[in-house]
Amino acid sequence: MAESNILQYSLVIPVFNQLEYTKICLSSILGDSDRSPYEIIVVDNCSTDGTKEYLLALQKELSTTRDKLIPIFNTENRGVAPAWNQGVEASTGKFIAVLNNDIKVSKGWFRGLLWSMETFKLGLICPFAQHGPLGYDFEHRSENFIEKNFDKVWRDYDFCAFLFTRGVFSSVGPFDEKFLVGGYEDTDYCYRLKKDGIPFGVSGAAFIHHFGSQTLGEFKKRGDKHAKPNLDYFISKWGIDPRAKQNNWTSKIRRFFRRQFLKVDQM
Repeated sequence: MAESNILQYSLVIPVFNQLEYTKICLSSILGDSDRSPYEIIVVDNCSTDGTKEYLLALQKELSTTRDKLIPIFNTENRGVAPAWNQGVEASTGKFIAVLNNDIKVSKGWFRGLLWSMETFKLGLICPFAQHGPLGYDFEHRSENFIEKNFDKVWRDYDFCAFLFTRGVFSSVGPFDEKFLVGGYEDTDYCYRLKKDGIPFGVSGAAFIHHFGSQTLGEFKKRGDKHAKPNLDYFISKWGIDPRAKQNNWTSKIRRFFRRQFLKVDQM
C-alpha cells in the first residue's frame, strides 16, 4: 500500500471531560510507529476539566511534526452525532476514522483497518475491541489476537471506533442528530448502510481496548435519561426494536465465539 500524505488520513475524536482517557487515547495514536501522518480533529463538547488547555498545548507541540491537530471547541455539549458530523465535515482526508476518547489503540491498527476494508471491499470497518478495565498486557494481547485473526471479518459493528471513506459519508449522509446525547445513532447508521447495500464489519486485523462508555456514564450520573427517547425514535423511524435482534440466538452465538478468541489470548 502506497505511503500517504497527511491529508489522506483523518481521525475524529469527540470529547467531553474525561481528560485522562483522552490523554491515553491520543498518546497511543501518536505513539504508533507503524503509521502515516494523521490529521486529528478533536471536537470538545464544552469540557470543564482542562481538556481545552491540553488540546491547545498538544496542537502547538504537533505543529513542528508531520501530524496535525485541529481542536473544535463547542460552547455547549451537542451530543455524539452532531460532534461526529462536525469532525467529519471539518476533515480533509479520504479515509476517516471516528473514535471514542476512552480507547487505546495498538500498533498498526489503522493500517490493519485499511487492509481489511480494501481486501473485503467494505464501506465501513471497525477494529476488534475488548471492553472493560485494562487489566492485561495490552501489547501482548493485541499482537497475539491479530496474529490469529488477521484475515477474519465479522459481519457486525462496534462504533467505539470505525473507519469509512468520505465517499460513504457523502453517499449515506450525516449521522442523525435527532438522537439525543448518544445512543442508537450507530445502529441507525448501520441500518442505513444496509439499506444502501454498503457492507461493513469488524476486523481481526486491528485490536483496540475500550474502557467503556466513560462519557455517557458521566451523563447517567448526572441523571440524564436520553436512552428511552432515543429507542422510541429509532423504533418510530425503522419500525423495529433493535434490541430484539441483539438478543436473538444468532447474535448470542456470534458473541460467544468471538469471546473465545479473547479467552485463548488470555492463556
